[in-house]
Amino acid sequence: VKCSDDASVCPTEKSKKKIQQLGLWAEGAAGVFNLDLLGFYFETIEESEPAVASNANVNVADSDLLALWTFDGENDHDIKLTNDPVMGGQSNSNYTVTDDNFVEWNGDCKIVPSLSAPGFCNLESKKNFDKFPDASGATHLSMLLKSSTPDYKGFKVSFAANTLNPQFKSFKADFFLNDGVLDEDTGFTKVSVPFEEFSNNWSSYTGEPIVKCSDDASVCPTEKDKQKIQQLGLWAEGVEGEFNLEILGIYAETVTSTDAAEVVKESICTVQKDLLFKITESSADVGLPNGTADESLAQAVCCDTQFTNYPEPRNFYVDHQLFLRLDKDGVNTFYDSACGIPVMKAPIGRTFEEFKEDTSEHGWPSFRGEEIIEENITVGDDGLTIFSKCGTKLGTYETDDSGTRACLDLVCISGQEE
Repeated sequence: VKCSDDASVCPTEKSKKKIQQLGLWAEGAAGVFNLDLLGFYFETIEESEPAVASNANVNVADSDLLALWTFDGENDHDIKLTNDPVMGGQSNSNYTVTDDNFVEWNGDCKIVPSLSAPGFCNLESKKNFDKFPDASGATHLSMLLKSSTPDYKGFKVSFAANTLNPQFKSFKADFFLNDGVLDEDTGFTKVSVPFEEFSNNWSSYTGEPIVKCSDDASVCPTEKDKQKIQQLGLWAEGVEGEFNLEILGIYAETVTSTDAAEVVKESICTVQKDLLFKITESSADVGLPNGTADESLAQAVCCDTQFTNYPEPRNFYVDHQLFLRLDKDGVNTFYDSACGIPVMKAPIGRTFEEFKEDTSEHGWPSFRGEEIIEENITVGDDGLTIFSKCGTKLGTYETDDSGTRACLDLVCISGQEE
């Protein structure tokens, strides 16, 4: 008999005054359970502050986060895992759905021998034509995540909608763990990707956009697409290395102008006006999320703290014909793009072709051993980020089967000697 049906079974004010025992139960449903208990409390909720019924329909207007895919039994979808299925790919990964209702995904994105480039690992909802909540009106696709590899730069998120070819016509975008903010309610990091950064015209080799939403509206997700999401996925793609993700869920979110923190640009240096390799011509709106045309790509990547965790686009050096402009018979010196001090020399201890192949394999100019002018560089508190002694951010240290290499942004080592 429910209290709502018969007042005689309801607690009275006298009952609430004379509580003599409290208890919690796990009863009537098979399964492993966990509960962290901080305490029991009384609370009075005024009629002007009604609680939302547990079975109420939640949409973007009612909640900060609209759950699209979670692992707590509320928004579950079967998981499909794909690891480099063709062309002799060697990447591998595995996942576990934990008792704490999150997915732990671990893997290693490796070089595909036939391509001499990194492959991919993909964790996504199993059905190609599934149903997810209506996310129309939302501005961002958000994720609650943890990671022991927050510096891995190959993470991507995708969603398919209104397509018969979800494998290659999904909308995809990069995301970076270090750009997230701590969600105090869950202890996970919230990473939010604006829908305007997604494109459904991307390279099947790298996952990077061939045409960006900012350049062509036809590749952008529409409100109809957000309303008809049929598949969601996460990727480790195009960047060699081990990775780890703990995934609490994927959500739609509306961020208004009053919600978003004001972006304050803070520069730690100023790049030279005339950089080598025609670098000066590239603007930050090409290759960086929220980059603007009034800031150069070099200034943004090397000096702007807003983009501390962002590299230049993969294979950017190819577009600027780096190896056609270098002396293949001698040692080439690379200078800090801001203060003009020498930071790298190459090739040393290997051939020009080996230097070129190393760079081609990883997608960014790669230096090793004596090629690094150590007296002119410093390393950040994370032990990975490389700066010149002038303070210019140059890139990161990475480790592979051949040892440690300096993986640098060409825009930051294209300076004129001063």
